[in-house]
Amino acid sequence: TLKTKFTAPEVIQQIARLNRNGWVDLENLFTTRQQRVADFLLLPEIASDAGQLPRQGSKQLAVYEALLKFPEGKPQSVVHAELGASGAVLNGLVDKGLLLKQPLRPNLDPLKDYHRPPPKTIILNPEQERAKKEIQRAMELREFAPFFLFGVAGSGKTEVYLETAAIALARGESVIILVPEIALAPQLAQRFQQRFGDVVALWHSNLRGPERLQTWQAIQRGEFKIVVGARSAVLTPVKNLGLIVVDEEQENAYKQEDSDPKYHARDVALMRGQIEHTAVILGSATPSLETYYNQITERFKILHLTKRWEKAVPPLVDVVNMAREYEETEDWTSPFSRKLRSAIDATIAAGHQIILLQNRRGYAPIIKCKSCGYALACPNDEITLTFHKVGHQVKCHYCGYEAKPPTSCPACGALDLHFGGLGTQKVEEALQALFPEITVCRMDLDTTRQKGAHQKILGDFARQKYQVLLGTQMIAKGLDFENVTLVGVMNADSGLHYPDFRARERTFQLVYQVAGRSGRGVFPGRVVIQTWQPDNFAIQCATRQDVKLFYNKELEDRNELSYPPFSRLVSFDFVGPKRSDVQRVAERVAEILSEFKGLILLGPAPALIERNREGFRWKLMVKSAKHTDATGKLLHQAARHIQQRFTHKTVRMSIDVDPARTTA
Repeated sequence: TLKTKFTAPEVIQQIARLNRNGWVDLENLFTTRQQRVADFLLLPEIASDAGQLPRQGSKQLAVYEALLKFPEGKPQSVVHAELGASGAVLNGLVDKGLLLKQPLRPNLDPLKDYHRPPPKTIILNPEQERAKKEIQRAMELREFAPFFLFGVAGSGKTEVYLETAAIALARGESVIILVPEIALAPQLAQRFQQRFGDVVALWHSNLRGPERLQTWQAIQRGEFKIVVGARSAVLTPVKNLGLIVVDEEQENAYKQEDSDPKYHARDVALMRGQIEHTAVILGSATPSLETYYNQITERFKILHLTKRWEKAVPPLVDVVNMAREYEETEDWTSPFSRKLRSAIDATIAAGHQIILLQNRRGYAPIIKCKSCGYALACPNDEITLTFHKVGHQVKCHYCGYEAKPPTSCPACGALDLHFGGLGTQKVEEALQALFPEITVCRMDLDTTRQKGAHQKILGDFARQKYQVLLGTQMIAKGLDFENVTLVGVMNADSGLHYPDFRARERTFQLVYQVAGRSGRGVFPGRVVIQTWQPDNFAIQCATRQDVKLFYNKELEDRNELSYPPFSRLVSFDFVGPKRSDVQRVAERVAEILSEFKGLILLGPAPALIERNREGFRWKLMVKSAKHTDATGKLLHQAARHIQQRFTHKTVRMSIDVDPARTTA
């Protein structure tokens, strides 16, 4: 291949440039193993006259007569195995017009390994019916219409998605349903497949090459009318698009920021809706500040769902002050408060299930020497290493570095190492020490690496094989288990003091969302929130489930400091092998940008993680207030000005418009 013949690393970029200039054409000739050995469906045809039939006693006649008993056809592989029919025999029958040979589409059932409870009969309540009719009106006008479906946790947003999807299909249109996490896709796809059958495709990055290609081609042919998937599903080539749904629209996972092109699936959905004249539903109980502001300023039509679905009632919420808990019990080892232990005991005794949130994986997030204070860090990026008891390794959750843990301090040689902090593995160990008979499934990045792991864990929990589902933020939203009556938040403060202007917003959303997993069926729910800061405004609002109070106060603070949604942000990120070069380039770019009047520069400064495998990293944030740059034209011009003129032998620059994180 060209890549192996020419060893220059930029060969792919050079080919792409030749293609853009019209000098070469690119054609995708990729075929999958499944396609090369594809099976065929053999359909018997009725002979028009006796002369068309094979001679008596021949293998062809025997095979043909056997296949006549199966007018719906049989796969070629089965015919070969059962009748011993060779390719020559079958091809002879095809040549005679006695057999029709059709490619057999591989089984693309996205939910073949997933638990499937019986479908529910949907009867919409008045609020849901009003929402459906509003969306239907826009769909019938065939015009771009952005809706914000503002529904409390458990209010039945999915039922509105199902009903509006049915309207689209009845009109001969297709639907894209986006979810933020791969873990959420199978459960939602299952609801749609129960309702609409095999026209539902599942699309996400964990699909393997052959399955991914076959699914893409089937969508392109129009065989799938509904695509449910993670952020890249918004780019799938559905035919005659009539509706896009972005569920849990506030989630960071919708932003692709680690590779180009950098995009936010919610914004792409809105733009695609505008281009294809479709309705777009943004659904959430805890919207992004941007979406909340857009409905206030009437850019989006708001549709309210204020009541929990069917007979479900809001859960009872208890807050535990962990500082006072440890002071009173003098037990600094257990991560479980007395109230949470008691609630777990009562829930298990009642035969119900539990969800526990600990938003950090591993066993101990820090390994520290008690003698000299040295903390074990990654050699690539200086991030503290997390100890994983399963596998007995220390790992960097940023770059993936792994090693065996030291037996003594690398700095002073002391043997007294302290494994501190709290990860999901340590919570699991402590839980099983307190309740030896309890069955626990853990769901985090470590347990869901293999294909199908998400489905298996959630399917087993749905079948009540496990009593407790313990995990990171991937279990906090979108999951619907009627037998779950207790949610425990192990440490509600974990992301509160992250150096990002969205830290309070994300903490509120996470705590509010996970609380909503409790009591979604006929049994009343309970939530126990453990926190070191019970008086924090975000924690208090999440505890009270008071969305408007939190968002209105947060908007006031954002406006005062000119942060989104009252401004636009662009991040200029620099990386290179020498710190001095990276710093000099970042400062030079800042100097040029300072000439654009009306822009606010934050930095440049070292990134939160200053060094990784690629080199040293600096960051420059640029803000433009919407009251002075209403369309963002000034910021766009500035970014283009830098992009067109930037050149450096060793320092690379990337630009991220509307970054999801400002400190990465």
